[in-house]
Amino acid sequence: MTNIGDLVPKAGIYTNPGVVTEKKEDGTVVIDTEPMTLNKYHRYANTTGLDEKEKDTFNAILDDIYKKENDVEKINDIQMSIDKLKVDPQNQKIVQYLRNQQAHLIRKAKELPRMYNTDTSNLRGHKDT
Repeated sequence: MTNIGDLVPKAGIYTNPGVVTEKKEDGTVVIDTEPMTLNKYHRYANTTGLDEKEKDTFNAILDDIYKKENDVEKINDIQMSIDKLKVDPQNQKIVQYLRNQQAHLIRKAKELPRMYNTDTSNLRGHKDT
C-alpha cells in the first residue's frame, strides 16, 4: 500500500528520488522531486511504510532529540520515547522505526542506552518465577 510521503527512489525514466504527495482515484500517484519535500518526510531515515501521521510523529520526536549534540544522549532519549510509545499497540510501527534509528546511532557512537525496558523472557539464564 502506498502512503503519502513514501519515498520513490526513481520511477521509470525519471531518475531523481521523489515523494508521493497525492494519490488519485485512478490508481496513479503524484511524485514531487523537490528536496524540501523529501526532507519533510525523510529527515532522519526512510520512513516509507509509515502513514502520513506516523511520519509526522516520528520526525517530531527526532526533531526534538536531534537538537542535542551528544549521540549517547540521543540514544537514551530515543529509548525513553520507545518505552513511552510501546505501551500503545497503535504505535508499533513508529516504535520499530525509532528502534532502527537508535540502532544506527548505537553503531555510530559504539554506545548502548543506559536504561531500557524488556520482557523477562528476553533475559538469558533467568526464569520468571
